[in-house]
Amino acid sequence: MADTVPQELAARVIAAADAVPIGREQAQVAARDASHYLQRLRPSTIDDAFRRYTASNNPVYLASIPQRREPWGVPAWVWIFGAIAVFVSGYALGSGLVALLLVGGGLAGFRVWQLTQHKKRLAAQEQARLAANPWPFQADRMPAWNPDAEPGDTRVETRLLGLAVLLTEEIRRSPAWNNPILDQHRVRINLDATLHDISHRAYRVWRMRTDTPRPSGESSVSYALAQHVDEYTQAARMAENALRDHVAALTEYLGELRPVERLLNDLQLLDRTSTGAHRELLDQLYRDAVGNEADARRFQGHADELRDLQASLDTQFHFLREQVARTNLLR
Repeated sequence: MADTVPQELAARVIAAADAVPIGREQAQVAARDASHYLQRLRPSTIDDAFRRYTASNNPVYLASIPQRREPWGVPAWVWIFGAIAVFVSGYALGSGLVALLLVGGGLAGFRVWQLTQHKKRLAAQEQARLAANPWPFQADRMPAWNPDAEPGDTRVETRLLGLAVLLTEEIRRSPAWNNPILDQHRVRINLDATLHDISHRAYRVWRMRTDTPRPSGESSVSYALAQHVDEYTQAARMAENALRDHVAALTEYLGELRPVERLLNDLQLLDRTSTGAHRELLDQLYRDAVGNEADARRFQGHADELRDLQASLDTQFHFLREQVARTNLLR
């Protein structure tokens, strides 16, 4: 099932950590952190991440963007006024028709050139948009004929892209990722380029499986067509497996950030407790400990005196009570 994709990636991360020859224990701790993150993801969260990343190709989203009409560059009334002025002046000079043809031809030629440039800009913008995000709208719901390529409710390729989106977002939120120490050691990766590559590679697998026809099995060339299609199917399967490794490597990177986060947090706490103010507070606490001990002994002495006073008062009370009792008997 497609829901098992996070669990399968978690298993790959753990297996990769077990195969590390040096620093295996640290790698296993990082792998456990990464697998724990993957196993907490819900399928709906992954699907929403895919749709959020590909929202720019949603027809409703594109229709909501106000389309700017190509301006004339110069207001139309200026051209009309200029044409009338030239025509009037040309008519006064006896060449009104020629002037009108020249003005009309120049205006029409300029407008044609302007529209051509506008269409070229729109085509370039559309090509750039598709180059940045080639996914069609609702691509996760389009079925593929290959049963192995569609094991769940949504496509595996879209699920892998959704996981990559969530991983990159989680990495960006990591305190270790935003720490300048990563720049010093040159271990900060380009998340935008990584996500762009994963998106396009997943799209190519998705397109291969979606556009490749299924042989009918009833014609004389069905066997040859099936062999021909098997080559595409095998290539898509190999690309998908490599894509899983790619996303698993991104998961490992997130897992390796977790121990760094804890170390950086401990170092920050150590630096905070090493300041002069904390040192002065520490010395005062030692003085308070000595003073509290002396005060405790003094208070204990006073408590002992209170107990002696209580015993004395109790003796006096009993003595007075006996005296009152004897006085009453004598009466």
